[in-house]
Amino acid sequence: MPADQKALEVDHIIPRNKGGSDDPSNFQILCYSCNASKRDTDDTDFRGTLDAYNKREAGCPFCELPEERIIGENELAIWFYDGYPVTEGHSLFIPKRHVSDYFDLFKPERNAIEALITKARDTLQNNDQTIEGFNTGANSGTAAGQTVLHAHVHLIPRRQGDVENPRGGVRGVIPAKQQY
Repeated sequence: MPADQKALEVDHIIPRNKGGSDDPSNFQILCYSCNASKRDTDDTDFRGTLDAYNKREAGCPFCELPEERIIGENELAIWFYDGYPVTEGHSLFIPKRHVSDYFDLFKPERNAIEALITKARDTLQNNDQTIEGFNTGANSGTAAGQTVLHAHVHLIPRRQGDVENPRGGVRGVIPAKQQY
């Protein structure tokens, strides 16, 4: 049976092999895919997750993003153009839940962002034949250059000749290390 047709599953929050009990307070309901990827290596309690999607961080520009800036979305993520684009079509992808860092995203949020990145790439390439490549990345933490502390992933379209020497790509975050 395909994963999208399988029923919800009840699973332990703290796996039994890590000391979790069979008490109902240690159970949660997950979709088949989430439960299969969680396995017994993750003790994340997802029961309050839905509530987190309704919380907004005061002063966060991404939590307060105007509707008219949204280009695309799915259940867990949003796609919009960067307000300070590096190139034309520079896009950002954020979770709907306020979380400060890429590494704090739940796997389904990463999957939702990835789906929007793929859609954006296809859309941008279909609408602009000059695009020949892309850079993708996330700045995680202020030491890495993150200025908006709401997790986000960049998709930057690249065109032949947009910089003198593109070799090294994302390695350019440390300019002396870009060329090798």
